[in-house]
Amino acid sequence: MKISINIFFRLFLVLLFSTVQNSFAQNLSDTEGWSSIEVGLNISKKLSFSVSEHLRYRNKISTMSNYFTQLETSYQLFKDFNLGGGVRFIRENDDVGNIQGLETHFRYQFEINYKHDLKMLTLFYRLRYQHKNELGLPKEEVNIPNEYIRFRMGLGYKLNDLGIGLRLKGELFNQIQKENLENGFNRYRLSFETYKKFKNFGKITIFYGFQKNFNRLELKTKSIFGLKYKYSFDFY
Repeated sequence: MKISINIFFRLFLVLLFSTVQNSFAQNLSDTEGWSSIEVGLNISKKLSFSVSEHLRYRNKISTMSNYFTQLETSYQLFKDFNLGGGVRFIRENDDVGNIQGLETHFRYQFEINYKHDLKMLTLFYRLRYQHKNELGLPKEEVNIPNEYIRFRMGLGYKLNDLGIGLRLKGELFNQIQKENLENGFNRYRLSFETYKKFKNFGKITIFYGFQKNFNRLELKTKSIFGLKYKYSFDFY
């Protein structure tokens, strides 16, 4: 248990130091706004499904970046260990180049989740593979999928009596796209979120994230401000 805590804080401190160091070297390139509404269906104590709608803005939260529908499922193999998967139907706003407009993309993902509780604290981990490609391209155009393996660690704190929780997360992105010279670890994301559960109303979450690309020809940083709402139905 002590080893897991040490690993989490070492990873977080490395990412935080890199963030602070680079914030003095250059200004953040963009600010984005992310929002989502989700409905969860808990079929049993082990099996659940969800559907969610997402809307994201970029360019100082002034231009629509994309919107998408996401379907997910999760199954608990044993206590604190879950397998999950999902698909995402995306409409992306391409406003660069000669041909502009909304593009259609499709993404699927598989993941393993594990958590363990330490009294009022919770450590959680996620390992995810994701595969994304554009739909409707002409036959003469080569459609190379964009693939990532992502590893996320987090620390949660709950005030059970008030239904309020805090979460701190750090995530590394490992790109494995074919014929790409920028493959490897080239992005990280740090985030802090707080949520409130309401009786018979659902859960509202607000969060802030910082994302940075590295080991790439085009280095980008972004601040992300987000709002999420989720309502779940229990069928057991």
